[in-house]
Amino acid sequence: MRLLRVLAAAFTSAVLLSQPLAAQEGRQFKDAWFWGLKGGTMLYSSASASTAVAPFVGADWVITRTRGGLYVSYDQALMSTLGSFPDRDPANTPFEHFVDLENMRRVSIAALIFPRQTPTLHPYLGAGFALSQIATATLQGGAGSTSRYAQAQDSVQAKRTSFSPVFMGGAQLRLPTFSVFAHATAAPKQNDFFLARREGGAAFNLSLEGGIRYNVGSSIDKTR
Repeated sequence: MRLLRVLAAAFTSAVLLSQPLAAQEGRQFKDAWFWGLKGGTMLYSSASASTAVAPFVGADWVITRTRGGLYVSYDQALMSTLGSFPDRDPANTPFEHFVDLENMRRVSIAALIFPRQTPTLHPYLGAGFALSQIATATLQGGAGSTSRYAQAQDSVQAKRTSFSPVFMGGAQLRLPTFSVFAHATAAPKQNDFFLARREGGAAFNLSLEGGIRYNVGSSIDKTR
């Protein structure tokens, strides 16, 4: 996969940079810029599963200040599941369209706060928004006439993307040449998204993730 190759290249670059970044040991957590690589698992619901788990990989960027900061991330989840949405046939009889779903992309941005800091351990809480999109959504079977098929495809496109609030909590631990981190995220179920079971299923899409981050320098322009 292209994303895995990119992450592998980024990890190799990080290792090569680890010697110059050994000075990280003397750098403060505040007023810094971190970038990292991560992996984890995501809990979700769909038409074919009330609870399912998907692995994912990704990268993130963190900009810190004294009491808060900014978090941005990109994730690629690996999954294969089934979605659905209601429709009516020409006789006005209700039925379900089923859609094959493959993988998901997610971009998240959140504001962070840093309570109870220590020299090496940095807990954080965050709140923001996440944009999620199913990578491939394929309608099963046909939908009758050309116009009805076009309407069904419009529904597929509308339900493959979700914009939702996201909440997170975790901690980052500073080691001599890099930092490790772990956090959990929760996004309320969006009923107009394929990864939300209309009846039952989880009220939140949850994820648990962890990885490494490098301090690549100050987030303040010292020339001013």
